Amino acid sequence: MANLAEWATHWQKDPRFSKNYTARLVEKACSLDSQLNNAYCAGTLKVIAGPHRKAGPGGGGDARWHMTLQPKANASCWHIILDNSVTRPVQVNKRERLGHSF
Repeated sequence: MANLAEWATHWQKDPRFSKNYTARLVEKACSLDSQLNNAYCAGTLKVIAGPHRKAGPGGGGDARWHMTLQPKANASCWHIILDNSVTRPVQVNKRERLGHSF
């Protein structure tokens, strides 16, 4: 299957995970959520960050293995939570905007 996702310039957060490997994880994630699959098929899905688990400064961020995807331009990013072996997505965590800026 041809990869239909767009890729952010600095998408690779962990050099152990190649673009091909990440693309396969994205395709697997599409089977978990119809909105994600629709965005992928429409060519609007963007890979913001490949597999990583680095928490942000001050305890922010997500310490679980995850990828960050954006379903369309100017949309909130979603975390795709991965299993501990980083071989399959297990959950789509949609982080919707609630009318305020981040």
